[in-house]
Amino acid sequence: MNFIVDETKPSDSNEKKTGNNIGKTTVLRLINFCLGGSEKSIYQSKEFKNNVNESVKSFLTEQKVKVTLKLQEDLENPLSRQLTICRNFLSGSKKILEIDAKPVLAKNFDMELKKSIFGFEEAKPTFKQLKAKNIRDEAERLENTVRVLGNFGKLEEYEALYLFWLGVDYPDAEKKRLLLEERGLEEKLYNRLFNENSESKLKQFLKIIEHDIDVLESKKNSFNINEEYESDLDSLNKVRANLNSFYSKQSQLDLRRELIEESYSELKKSLVDSQAGLLAELYAQANVFLPNLQKTYDETVAFHNQMVHEKMHFIADELPTIDAQLIKLNSEIQNSLTEEKRLVAQLQKSDTVDELQEVIAQLNGKYEQKGRFEEKLEQLLASKDTLTNIDSQLASIDKSIYELDELIQDRVSTFNMFFSEISNNLYGEKFAMSATFEQKKNTEQHFYKLYIDSLDGQTGTGKKKGEIAAFDIAYVKFAEQLGIKCLHFILHDQMEVVDDNQIEGLVREVVSANCQFVVPILRDKLPASIDKPEYQVLSLSQESKLFMI
Repeated sequence: MNFIVDETKPSDSNEKKTGNNIGKTTVLRLINFCLGGSEKSIYQSKEFKNNVNESVKSFLTEQKVKVTLKLQEDLENPLSRQLTICRNFLSGSKKILEIDAKPVLAKNFDMELKKSIFGFEEAKPTFKQLKAKNIRDEAERLENTVRVLGNFGKLEEYEALYLFWLGVDYPDAEKKRLLLEERGLEEKLYNRLFNENSESKLKQFLKIIEHDIDVLESKKNSFNINEEYESDLDSLNKVRANLNSFYSKQSQLDLRRELIEESYSELKKSLVDSQAGLLAELYAQANVFLPNLQKTYDETVAFHNQMVHEKMHFIADELPTIDAQLIKLNSEIQNSLTEEKRLVAQLQKSDTVDELQEVIAQLNGKYEQKGRFEEKLEQLLASKDTLTNIDSQLASIDKSIYELDELIQDRVSTFNMFFSEISNNLYGEKFAMSATFEQKKNTEQHFYKLYIDSLDGQTGTGKKKGEIAAFDIAYVKFAEQLGIKCLHFILHDQMEVVDDNQIEGLVREVVSANCQFVVPILRDKLPASIDKPEYQVLSLSQESKLFMI
C-alpha cells in the first residue's frame, strides 16, 4: 500500500495551511507520462487550457528534468525482469524517449510498451487503452468501472479491450475495426447513389432507352449506304461507345473522389483546436454546475484528434489509386477524341442525307444516355454488393466471437469469485460483473459489453470508488490465477470520498493481493489505524512540494 500524503497536521495553528496543491496527484501523472501520457497534464489545468503553471513548465524544460520509471516483475526479487522508461520535456534533438536505454520514436512508443509489458502486437487494444484501468486519474476512469475509454471509445474498441481483460484470444479485432471503417464509407456512397436514383428507377429508364435505340437502329438500317461508309460508321460508333464508357468511368471515379474529399473535410472540421477558448469556457461553466466534474480537456482533445486523424488517413488511402486511374482515363479519352474527329471528317466527305445524320446523332445520344444509366446502376449494385460482403464478413466474425461465449461466461464467473468476495468484505454486499453479446441499434453488428451490478441498485460516489477499487484488485487476482499478463500496480486519485471503514478494508485487501496500490490522499482524511510509515511512500508539504518550487 503506497499512500502519498501531506505533512499537514490537524493541530496546525495556521488555518490557511493545506495539503492541497503540493504535488500528490502529480506523482500519478508523472507515472502516466512515462507510460505515454501527455506532458501537459503535469503543468496545465484540466478545466482551463490557457491556465498553465508557467513556473512548473519552465522548471521542467529549463532544468532539463528527466523522469525515470522502473517496472519490475517482482519487487521482492531483485533478479526478476525489469523495464526502465525514461522521458523528458524537451523536443527535437534534446528529446529523451527511451525504453531500457534504447531510443524509441514517439509513433512507436505505444506499441513498444505493449510488446515489452504484455507481449502483445495486435493493433487493438492499444497500450493506452490497456493501462486505462490501472491509472485512474481522469474523470472517465474515476467514475466508470469498466467504461475506462470514456464516451469516445467505440464499441469494437471496448469489445477488444474486454476480451483481452478476460484472456480470450480475439485475433479478428483489427479486421473487425477496419471492416466497420470501410462499411461507414461505403454506406455513405450507397446512400448518395440511392438518393439520386433507386435501382428500380434506373432499370425502368434503361428499358425505355433500349426501346428508343431499337426504333432508331431499325430506322438507320433502312437507309441504303455503301460498305465503306458503313465500315467508317461502325468504327465511329465503337470509338464513341468507348468514349461513353470512359466518361462513365471518369464520372464514377470523380464521384468516389468527391465523396472521399467530403468525408476527409468533414473529419478535418471535427478536429478540436487546442486554442478554442469558447469550448474551454464551456468546460468551466460545466464545472460551476457540477463541482465534482473532473474533466480533462487536453486529454479529451488529444484522444479525439488521434481518432479523427486515424479515420482521415484511412479514407484518404484510396486517393492515389483514384488519381492514377483518372490520369490514365484522360489519356484514353484524348486519344479517342482525336480518332473520333478523324472519322467524322472522313464520313462528312461521303454522300449522305441530313436525315441519316440526324438518326445517327440521336442514336449516339441514346447510347451515351444508356451508358450513363448502366454505369449508375452498376455503381449502385456494386456498392450494395460491397455492403453485403462486408456484412457477411462481420457476421462471420461475430459468429466466431459468440462461439466463445461459454469460455467468456466461465471467465466472468471466475472473476466474480474475487470481485464479490472483496466487495462483500468492504460493504457487506456482493457486486458482480456480467458479459452480454448485444446488437447495435439499427445495425446487424453485435458487440460484447460488460456490466457491473449490485443487489442494492445504484451506488453513491464513495461507494462507487470503492466498487472501482474492488474491481481493480479483483482483476489482479483473477489475471494471476489464469496467467493473463497485466499490470500489478493500481493508481487511484480522489480516495477522500471513501469512508474510513472502506479505506481500512482496501488496505487489508491490497496487503493480501499481489499488487501495488498508489493513492494520493489528504492526511486528515487518512484513518488513524492506517496512518503508518510502512504504508506511506511519499510525504509532501507546502514547504516541501514535489518539484521544490
